[in-house]
Amino acid sequence: MMNPTRSIRNHRHVLATVALALACIVAFVAGPQATTAAPPTGASAPALTARVDTARGTFRITLRVAEAPISCANFVNLVQRGAYDRSAFHDWTRVLRQSGGPGQSFDPGYTIRREFSAKLMFDGPGMVAMQKSPDGQRAHGIQFFVTVKEQSRWNLDIPIFGTVASGQAVVDALAKGDAITQIVIEGDPAPLLKRFANEVVEWNTALDAATSQAHLPALRTVPSTSADGAAPAAPIAPLAPLTPSAPLVPSAPVAPSPPVAPSAPVVPSAPSAPAGSPRP
Repeated sequence: MMNPTRSIRNHRHVLATVALALACIVAFVAGPQATTAAPPTGASAPALTARVDTARGTFRITLRVAEAPISCANFVNLVQRGAYDRSAFHDWTRVLRQSGGPGQSFDPGYTIRREFSAKLMFDGPGMVAMQKSPDGQRAHGIQFFVTVKEQSRWNLDIPIFGTVASGQAVVDALAKGDAITQIVIEGDPAPLLKRFANEVVEWNTALDAATSQAHLPALRTVPSTSADGAAPAAPIAPLAPLTPSAPLVPSAPVAPSPPVAPSAPVVPSAPSAPAGSPRP
């Protein structure tokens, strides 16, 4: 007959072995995913803000680079090229204020991938997002909007890339047709644009072609960034030609010295009497 104590001990041993095997399987499966999800050591998204000057005042947008890097890089590139300068908010609803860049129907000739994050939801006002592309599968290249109230039905459908940091009252007061004077990026966008250097080149190529086709004024040009992130060196300005020195002015002729007057002839002295001469 089997010893009950030994039976229990063997049973516990089997359970421990099974538990260890399951833990190894879980660690093997979860390990690569955890490594992929973790941010790179020492890497941090640059802090960028967009200052939007409008006819109603100024509001600022915090660009959420960590959650939506592609959308932020695209927006920064458009701002640097002046795509929104002197444009207007062409759509006004109780939910959002929308701008389409150079014109309401302007198509930049490209779309971008939609980016979603659980940290960015339409749970209140001040959410800045890119409109969806006409096919609904990607994000529009240039049209963005700012919400004035909660709109949770858009969660994980329309990509948010920023949040209003200050000036929500200005956003709420915007009306259809209100002008955007300019948008200025505050912070250093170079690391972000370097990360997407190839995409920036593609976007600008399409944007220039679309602007020309729409017979719109050319957008600003910005220094292009190569794939390795280095901006091209500025051309060296040619040296200015040397200015010839003024010709030497000849000095006035020296006046001749007056002739030296001849000295008076020396009068010979009277001859002295020879020694030993008789006296008179």
